[in-house]
Amino acid sequence: MIEPGIPLHFQKSYPSVLLIGGHDPSGGAGIIADAQAALAMRAWPLTLVTCLTAQNTERFDSLMPQSPVDFLRQLDLLLQDFQPAAVKLGVLGNLALQKEITHWLKQAQLPLVIDPVMASGSGTGLLESREQLHHLRDQLLPLAQVVTPNIPELAQLAPQHAEVDAQAKAILKSGCRAVLVTGTHAPTRTVKNLLYRQGTSQVMTSRWTRLEGEYHGSGCTLAAALAALLARGEALDQAVTQAQDFTWHSLEQGVQLTQGQKLPLRTTDFFND
Repeated sequence: MIEPGIPLHFQKSYPSVLLIGGHDPSGGAGIIADAQAALAMRAWPLTLVTCLTAQNTERFDSLMPQSPVDFLRQLDLLLQDFQPAAVKLGVLGNLALQKEITHWLKQAQLPLVIDPVMASGSGTGLLESREQLHHLRDQLLPLAQVVTPNIPELAQLAPQHAEVDAQAKAILKSGCRAVLVTGTHAPTRTVKNLLYRQGTSQVMTSRWTRLEGEYHGSGCTLAAALAALLARGEALDQAVTQAQDFTWHSLEQGVQLTQGQKLPLRTTDFFND
């Protein structure tokens, strides 16, 4: 029988991070991408799958959510053995499962990174209804330490505003502690990411060389790496900078294995130990 509450000293060298999201069979995005990024950041990946998907690097076909009852059974047993130091959310399957996850997060009160995935890389919508979007915006975002939307996602999360600055600040007003807006969708020569934080009007700007081609799983990589670094106790600004650095290098050394999008190669060979 598993004894609940494993002492924390067992998990100091590799603090665990709970990764909740969908399964992408290609390994480019989803829960596999999350696990690769977390382990590269020296955090132990705990994975709970919200849904299966039928997709590849070129197109998305369908999403098959898991039963909330089965999901909660997996979560309960996992937490009898591990004490996650942070949580990362990706695709949540449907509203019923999203509500159960939200209920647990309100009780757990763990550092939370939300990657508000609303569409696949090929553009297929991943939310079942407007109600799910409203629940995400009104119930989940206020629990987050960091939300990592791209520009189209940001617009959906704060539709009452037209400008990025106002949209990000609207999310902060909901209770979220920080918003990291990724700028890959902007028609600019370089990629500009913006970090908005509670308690300061200063915006931390990071600029990155724009890489050629399309990549499958860049958002998953960034959010999972960030969650892993927060699990390790890194300060927010430093974690955001290092997670972006890791993501850019993962893309820069990405591999073209098919005719579709490139796949990030999530290794830390470029970091000094």
